[in-house]
Amino acid sequence: MIDDRSSAALQRLQGEILEAVARGESLLRVADLLCRRVEVLAPDVLCSVLAVDAQGRVHSLAAPSLPEPYSHSLDGMSIGPVAGSCGTAAWRGEPVEVVDIERDPLWADYRDLALPLGLRACWSSPIKSRDGRVIGTFAFYYRTRRGPAALERAIVERCVDLCAIAIEHDAVQAHVHRLAFHDPVTGLANRSAFTEHASRTLAALAPGEFVNVLYIDLDDFKAVNDTLGHRVGDQLLAGVAQRLAACMGSDAFVARLGGDEFAVLQPCREAEADGHQLAAKIKAVLDDPFEVDDQRVTIGASVGIANAAAPGLDLDELARRADMALYEAKAAGRRTHRFFDAAMDTHVQMRRSLKQDLRAAIDAGAFTLVYQPIIALETGEPVAVEALLRWSHPARGNVPPAAFIPVVEEMGLIAPLGDWVLREACNAAARWRREIKIGVNLSPLQLRKAGFVLDVVGALQQSGLPAERLDLEVTESALLASDIATRTAINELHDLGVRLSLDDFGTGYSSLQLLRAFPFDKIKIDMSFVRDIGIDADSEAIIRAVIRLARDLGIRTAAEGVETAAQYDWLARHRCSEVQGFHCSRPLAEPELRGLLERGMSREAAAGAGLRPSS
Repeated sequence: MIDDRSSAALQRLQGEILEAVARGESLLRVADLLCRRVEVLAPDVLCSVLAVDAQGRVHSLAAPSLPEPYSHSLDGMSIGPVAGSCGTAAWRGEPVEVVDIERDPLWADYRDLALPLGLRACWSSPIKSRDGRVIGTFAFYYRTRRGPAALERAIVERCVDLCAIAIEHDAVQAHVHRLAFHDPVTGLANRSAFTEHASRTLAALAPGEFVNVLYIDLDDFKAVNDTLGHRVGDQLLAGVAQRLAACMGSDAFVARLGGDEFAVLQPCREAEADGHQLAAKIKAVLDDPFEVDDQRVTIGASVGIANAAAPGLDLDELARRADMALYEAKAAGRRTHRFFDAAMDTHVQMRRSLKQDLRAAIDAGAFTLVYQPIIALETGEPVAVEALLRWSHPARGNVPPAAFIPVVEEMGLIAPLGDWVLREACNAAARWRREIKIGVNLSPLQLRKAGFVLDVVGALQQSGLPAERLDLEVTESALLASDIATRTAINELHDLGVRLSLDDFGTGYSSLQLLRAFPFDKIKIDMSFVRDIGIDADSEAIIRAVIRLARDLGIRTAAEGVETAAQYDWLARHRCSEVQGFHCSRPLAEPELRGLLERGMSREAAAGAGLRPSS
């Protein structure tokens, strides 16, 4: 039993410690405060609080009256059955009273640390969590050989619980902090942590100091997620994070911003040289294949870099510039890096203006279609036409589809524009007396759109065009991911009787696999091979191989970009099925095409109409 005065003092101690925990004081400050207040209540003791980690090692939280070298010597010590008072108490999960350190076998390995400091006895009690785990120890050291008095037992009984509250509260706060500032997939800092760290670093820059911000985007990561699944994708991200962390200097700060985007803050003296060096190192470590879940996965990275000096840019502007540089790196072909320069800003402003103009053009229906005939080499007659989208800008003039289609996709407007193209092409083909096929290019995003097959059915029903006269052209890159939505849509379209062509054949990654996986009716050989006929033997060999392969599979072939008589004749000799290009006809407006189809299109008639440039 203790007297009322001591009981009141203990009550005040408890209130003070709980208030410190509630205020959010650090665990070290709370433990130090507790020890100091206890030593006032019990002047003959030297108080110590140790934490025990998940690996069973102890770490000093507070021991204000013990010499620092002694506390440091205990840090990292493993608990065990013969590990002094504290290590043994943590091991047993029960208090350990040693009244004579010099003779007690529990102190055999540690008495040489304690005795020179005048420490003769030690009583240690385990601190337990709510689920019964030992998470620390609370100890009294004595300078005489003795055990605890009644007041000291009352203090320990109260303080062990206070220590448990403080340690568990700290663990909860640390967990909350990890959730708030760390990415759970990679273990790296997240966007919030990067923003906080970068803002502090920018504010503290001294004259002559620089920082680089590097934005990193993984190339081909979406294909990994789509083909191998998100579990493998997450493992790959964790592997990327490990490699990034390993190749950073000690002062660089790396974070995952989200998705497959990472960022690095690099303090430096030579901004450009240091940035180039780090970007090259990042690309090199990420170019090496990853072994993930028994899969060999190859990706790469594009890097955009912006830098600031003191007094520097604010973080928002620096991040905007790094993002612009990243965009330029990806536009340059990926697996490369770019530093921001002022010209990029101009480019971004132009792109923003282009987006505004495109949105207005879509709302106003300012697009048109032209049609390029596809000629059967056996007869020299058109068997199909390809619908090509055109946009005449009031100030820019005719804008190539390659310049505006990616922007429309980025804006998320390819679905309404693609639906208009499909319906307009079907309506036009239904008006032609000659029943030839109409080819329509599809964006990968259209194939993944829920209800796309119903859009095709609606266009056919509205126009009255038979399904077998519609030829949908799909690029290899659109099929690379081969996700369920794409595969389902293509099979359903085939079942409807719609024709399917594999466009730009030879420029993708998995052509032969695609021919086996999807029911294509025609292969369109990319113009990059056709233009080298008569120039490059390798291109000719590839075209011959494709024609033979397609013939064995019962699939027709069409060569794109035929511009000379020599190319036309070479393809005819090697039994290509169809050709398309300026040698046969330029793209035509619908009235012009309709007239041509009604007259027939022998090579002589086409030449007489001025549709085939002289060679």
